[in-house]
Amino acid sequence: MATQSIKKNIVIHDKDSAAAFVEALEKAAAIATKPASRNYSVKELKGTKNIKAFFGDKL
Repeated sequence: MATQSIKKNIVIHDKDSAAAFVEALEKAAAIATKPASRNYSVKELKGTKNIKAFFGDKL
């Protein structure tokens, strides 16, 4: 998210809009605090020989 988008003035005219805005902020805060899941493994490849062996005929 661009930092400029945080600096917006928000005008709320009714209670429904205020409730929707608060709900959106709470939902965004909940999403931001969830840890990212890692469903993959990482393998470091060093050297041309190991890289070629890893990718095989794809190169």
